[in-house]
Order: sequence, then structure tokens, then C-alpha cells
Amino acid sequence: MGVGAVVVFLVAVWAPGLSSVLQSIAFRIRAAGKAELVRAKQETDRGAPGERRAARQGRHG
Repeated sequence: MGVGAVVVFLVAVWAPGLSSVLQSIAFRIRAAGKAELVRAKQETDRGAPGERRAARQGRHG
């Protein structure tokens, strides 16, 4: 019973800090994914000027 109480105590003490670390890791992963999407979109938008104009006209008109 004493070992179980110590384990429960340690989990209770470390849980808030661990949660914060996990949230930070998740935030970084999401930010990296969003940055990758932005870079990919910029790469596709860097086509030749004629290609961009044709794509814009097809999309809007």
C-alpha cells in the first residue's frame, strides 16, 4: 500500500507539468505543419507569370 501511495503522489505532482510539456510539443507540431503548408502554397504560386495569369483568369472569370 505504501508503494502505491507514493506512485499516486508522484503522478499527481508530475501530471500538470507533463500536461504542459505535451501541449507545447503538440503546438510545435501543428505550427510546423502549418508552416509547411504555407511554404508549399508559395511554391505553387511561383509558377511562370503566364501560368499565374491563366490560373487567375480561370478561377475568377
